[in-house]
Amino acid sequence: MSTQSSQFRGSPSDPHLRVSDAERRAVADRLGEHFADGRLDQAEFDERVNRAMSAKTRADLSGLFDDLPEVNARPETSAPAGPATPAGPRRGHRHPVLVLVLLVVITLAAAHAVVAATVPWLWLGLVAAVLFLATRRSRARQDR
Repeated sequence: MSTQSSQFRGSPSDPHLRVSDAERRAVADRLGEHFADGRLDQAEFDERVNRAMSAKTRADLSGLFDDLPEVNARPETSAPAGPATPAGPRRGHRHPVLVLVLLVVITLAAAHAVVAATVPWLWLGLVAAVLFLATRRSRARQDR
């Protein structure tokens, strides 16, 4: 197996050799580093990661790093040094305004459900109270 830099720089020993999932992930990880450093915009990053993840041979990976500098140079090994990081931008941070809007919508929907369930009972209670008071007054007049 050729070294990582020659493997991804477009000068592999045999461009017709098939690439493994680990090699695709390593390429996506390196592209993610360039994206995080601001060397690639979102569209370029997406296009290159899609190309890397759909690569079948080493030749399909050629050219992905031609216009990018080396990052995190480390001794050549067959496996990445640390745990693999997910390719792409991190999705753990949610926009606080969107969360607030979602909470307001849920609260309004719940309030609407409560009002829709209780208003008919409130009207029924009001009618019952009026009838009770009306019958009480009429009985008081009859007793006099």
